[in-house]
Amino acid sequence: MLRNYNATVAKIMAIYGKRLNQQDYTEMINKQSVADVAEYLKKNTHYSQLLASIDTNTVHRGMLENLLKRSIFETYMRITGFEHISKQEFYNYKIIQTEISEILRCIRYINAKSDKMISDVPIYFNDLTSFDLIGLAKIKSFDELLVFLKKTPYYDVLKKIVPNSDGIADVTKCETLLRTYYISRLRSSLHFKKNDVKQMTALLDTDIDLINLINSYRLTAYFDEPEDVIEKDMLPFSGRLSEAKQKEIYSSPDSEEFIRRFSKTYYGQQMAANGYDINDLEQSAQRLRYKYAKLALKRSSSAPLSVYSFIFLLEIEVQNIISIIEGIRYGVEVNKIASLIIM
Repeated sequence: MLRNYNATVAKIMAIYGKRLNQQDYTEMINKQSVADVAEYLKKNTHYSQLLASIDTNTVHRGMLENLLKRSIFETYMRITGFEHISKQEFYNYKIIQTEISEILRCIRYINAKSDKMISDVPIYFNDLTSFDLIGLAKIKSFDELLVFLKKTPYYDVLKKIVPNSDGIADVTKCETLLRTYYISRLRSSLHFKKNDVKQMTALLDTDIDLINLINSYRLTAYFDEPEDVIEKDMLPFSGRLSEAKQKEIYSSPDSEEFIRRFSKTYYGQQMAANGYDINDLEQSAQRLRYKYAKLALKRSSSAPLSVYSFIFLLEIEVQNIISIIEGIRYGVEVNKIASLIIM
């Protein structure tokens, strides 16, 4: 019999109720230093426990950002461990995400001939991943990486990749293959009640559509890539955007035409209806994803939908804080920093 896990949903809503609000962001945006932001978070927000033992006068940007990212993991573990839902494969999606992100980061470091990856390893995930993150950070070549991943599902995904004569692997192709594997695995793990599966699938489809739109826009606007290259680098899934509509958008000759064609889609119309700047497509797509996750969390009593939506919202909150920290550090105008906040 499938359980509802109502206590997990209630716990999520209790944590969500302590989220940062507009006033919190306004206060932080107007601070003069990273230390001031850290002090505000410590004294006035749900991050107080995270920062309880931290001397905010000496905290630096990198340390604060790492602490905030770790807080997402700790919240995720607390939620999935509450009613032991982590025993179900779906709820381990965050671990798979992390594994894929670390593999891609390793490939980028290999391509750059850099040995600095180990300094940024999220070691707190190491007891949960299917491979040793420290061992991954020590790898020097793509062939070595394949040997390292031999006993994991990622080997079969990446064994098709052939590095060039300089040992450089196509990161974009690697990312497409790994993300495709992730989505396929996530979809196949939806062993829930029929309505929960329907709602979760709809949210995943929306995420995939918007991620594809962001990536295809980048390839069109910044790299002037042709349709066949763009289509090859997209996730091979579709939600509200049919394959025919995707092809129509991907074949846009330039960014202006891309925006024009996109504006006629469901998502383009949603952005317009919400007052988002469609010409700032990446930011507006993230705002739309945020809105859908927020609505899903508020309207549904489904545990999978609640976990997935809440963790995404928490990631956006942490990214908002990081945007403020970096904006202050580099002397960005207050109005510009404010425009980066997603709510």
